[in-house]
Amino acid sequence: MQQVMLVPMQETKSATPSQKSLMRRSKKSERNIARRMVAVDGQDPVYEKIASSTGRIGHITNIRVDAISAHYVTENKNRALPAWLILAWTLINQRAVDFDKNALLHLDPPNMPREFPIQGTTRLLDTMAVITQTRHEELILSEKDLNSVKTILNSADSNLSKLQQLRELLGQ
Repeated sequence: MQQVMLVPMQETKSATPSQKSLMRRSKKSERNIARRMVAVDGQDPVYEKIASSTGRIGHITNIRVDAISAHYVTENKNRALPAWLILAWTLINQRAVDFDKNALLHLDPPNMPREFPIQGTTRLLDTMAVITQTRHEELILSEKDLNSVKTILNSADSNLSKLQQLRELLGQ
């Protein structure tokens, strides 16, 4: 007769309501930024068949980014920040309103590496520039418009045709 060994079942700890709430908020935040980036930047044709309807790929591919759009890989961090960073971000946004300018928070921490390894070589790691998501979207759309103008101007079309295309682009 064969002997059967009984293995005690391990108890699985379920997440607390607070942890569940944080996970829901995190996923909602990931979906929101992915959706916004795809809306302004467009889908990456390489990943459009595997990306979720919001543009998220991280939960599907395990390539360690949350989302991908035509020109960006996006990682969303939904974590508490140090008070000094929140204060700095709030202050620069207040001054931006005061002076009718765009806010830019430049971060150049002394403990940040200056280069990173990639594909058998190293590249310089740039400093961080934090701008509002709305401003970022405006810049993406302006860049698209500029690229459209460049395409029209560099085409072999006649100047009259180019002018007509530029007027259509500008809605005139």
